[in-house]
Amino acid sequence: MLIATQILAQADVLLGSGVSLVDVVAVGVDLVPHFLGYVLPVAFLLGAVVGTGRLAEDRELIALGAAGVSAARLARVPVALALVVGAIALWIGLVLEPAGLHDARVRVNDIIRKNVTSDVRAGIFYEDIPDLTLYAETTAGGRWRHVLISDRTDPSAPLLALAQSGRIEPAGAGEGMRLTLERGEVHREEPRAVEYVAANYQRATITLGVGQTLSDRNRLVGSPFELGPREIVALARDARDAGDALRWWTFLHRRIAGPVAIVAFGLLAVPIAAYRRGGRAFGYVATLVAVVAYYAVLRFGEGLSQRGVLSPWLGPNLPNVAMAVAGLLALASMHRRGARAVR
Repeated sequence: MLIATQILAQADVLLGSGVSLVDVVAVGVDLVPHFLGYVLPVAFLLGAVVGTGRLAEDRELIALGAAGVSAARLARVPVALALVVGAIALWIGLVLEPAGLHDARVRVNDIIRKNVTSDVRAGIFYEDIPDLTLYAETTAGGRWRHVLISDRTDPSAPLLALAQSGRIEPAGAGEGMRLTLERGEVHREEPRAVEYVAANYQRATITLGVGQTLSDRNRLVGSPFELGPREIVALARDARDAGDALRWWTFLHRRIAGPVAIVAFGLLAVPIAAYRRGGRAFGYVATLVAVVAYYAVLRFGEGLSQRGVLSPWLGPNLPNVAMAVAGLLALASMHRRGARAVR
């Protein structure tokens, strides 16, 4: 659902005339690591609650208590699994997520370029690129014939190019496109000159500075989650303002705190599942409340760290500490009450 929402938000780009199904699937795959950072903690808590809750529904926790085995001992299994899943989530968040978002941004930029090439129609002036007008008498397979280019990026010296053929191709992985023209002539008015310059050419290339156009249409541009740990540390160390440095250090610890939340949620799973008076719905509601409370405390802690009230590592981990303490207290209470802990 998260991936579909992101694709629909970019529908004007990802569903353009130059896009194939392979392009859309590739962007979706690149976004998976980013959304796993949000999904894994919630999915783990819900899965652990449902799995352990089945034991409570079948009265197996009561049987364990009658045999002298505390239901709190079951917490060792969710916690052990949480350590494994948390380590995987940490690797995904710090390695795969930045790489995936970078690749998705580059792919979307390339798709925008493909759309530009496909949207240039024969016999119609194309003016979607700022300060540039394209015209081609015929188009086929991404190549144009009898091309006219009006470039007004420098208002004091506008340029008019004519060519027998032309095409647009990527200018590397950056924010530009390269316009390649063959067999034509160029006319340009020079500032403070009565005459203008004209020249013939066999092959010419013009790099179109469409970075702003790509940035406006690509919602993935500028995401801080594209940065890896080393890049975040470099930004924090190079920050001239203390507030910016705190913001980047806090963001780094926020990236680490997300996977750690899985371990904190692992401590809550058994206490939530053991309380069955509300039935299975109670587990779902308790999971939702725990997740909402977690992110509320996370935002509060991040704000305190960014203002310097708390250290950069403590603010993002404040909800982890709160959830872990709540889980440990609940497990200690279950251990004291024995079989009566399952209600």
